[in-house]
Amino acid sequence: MGDLRGAARALVDADSVAPAEVRCRPLARTVIAEIARAQPAPAGVARLATLVGLTR
Repeated sequence: MGDLRGAARALVDADSVAPAEVRCRPLARTVIAEIARAQPAPAGVARLATLVGLTR
């Protein structure tokens, strides 16, 4: 795996600028799901995964 924290930070930053781009694109959702599976999942990505319906 690469830099999970950096990827998580980039996703959360991108979501603050263009939420529809991050939340609706299949590739972004796949990356969110992969990062959210990390233990422990970065807090921002855990929240983002919940917002897009990937977790409860």
